[in-house]
Amino acid sequence: MKMLIKAVTTFAVVATSFVSLAPTPAEAQGFRERQRYVERYCARNPRDRDCREFRRDARRWDNRRYQRFARDRRDIRGDAAAAAIFGLAVGAIAGGAAASSGGGNDRNHIQRCLNRYRSYDPATDTYLGNDGRRRACNL
Repeated sequence: MKMLIKAVTTFAVVATSFVSLAPTPAEAQGFRERQRYVERYCARNPRDRDCREFRRDARRWDNRRYQRFARDRRDIRGDAAAAAIFGLAVGAIAGGAAASSGGGNDRNHIQRCLNRYRSYDPATDTYLGNDGRRRACNL
């Protein structure tokens, strides 16, 4: 179980670092690229105060002004999609690890169940209960 938690945590840290490596619109090079980014944003959000200012005088927007604009309006949908993909991957890894290291494969678990229940069957990881039903050994 500790190995599973360690693996999931390591994967999450690595996945987060890849998400942060994705270029943001603020890192776009060149005046024209920045201007197109602001124009696309303003087409979707025409009532934004900064868009009105941009339409009045786009040439006054220096790099610092653009960086602030892009930082304040960073599109988080891409980050959410990346997080969802990594979450699914972590879930698949965790599920596979849990399935491969189930109670029936652990020698200590099998020995504890054999010691506790005379009717324990290691192949199915079950024992025969007092009521006549097969039950999973959860030791």
